[in-house]
Amino acid sequence: MKKFSIKNMLMAAVVAVTFCGCACHVSMPEVLQQPQSSQIRTRYHIWYTDAENISVLNYMEGDFIPAGTVIEPIQVSRGTYDIWGTVSVVDGTIKFRTPADGREYTMRYDANLTMMPIENFIRQLFTVEGAETIYADVPADELERVKAGRLEKNMHKSSVLVVLGPPAKSRTTEMTNQSWLYWKNRDIVFRLIYRGDKIRQIGALDKLD
Repeated sequence: MKKFSIKNMLMAAVVAVTFCGCACHVSMPEVLQQPQSSQIRTRYHIWYTDAENISVLNYMEGDFIPAGTVIEPIQVSRGTYDIWGTVSVVDGTIKFRTPADGREYTMRYDANLTMMPIENFIRQLFTVEGAETIYADVPADELERVKAGRLEKNMHKSSVLVVLGPPAKSRTTEMTNQSWLYWKNRDIVFRLIYRGDKIRQIGALDKLD
């Protein structure tokens, strides 16, 4: 009886370690070191078809929240992984609203897709800089297309970074690569191939294996 009790206690401890932390919250203002008088804005367009289920891979379909949009954080949770830290048991979440229209959004966070801690991703996704800084590196003749969420041949990397953000490290390991892979949706990807700093080719859509 004693042996059985100890076994149960050990199993309970493993379960507790496996699933603990799902309510571990992160302070977005602290992560961004937000000055009191500043606002938090999107660094790049955030694409979505379902405002309550936005992918960190930024699928390029549906509507988008424009880069430079002021947001207010609601709640950021790290999520929970198995005891080896490899399988997401409970996705993290980044919840925020756009005060201009009161809409709320939820992004599902999985560090295995972004290959970075949620704090680093928040710094990639949001900024306390002004909108003029966010668009500062976009060439003037590309600005209209960028604000409309369009990508075309010969547009610059700086424009891509505003339209789609950086490519996910799980598929594009280095920003210096001359080929960046993005997602159209969860099953279909496309590739941007560069010559120098400009898009030379937009690769055909392919289904993931």
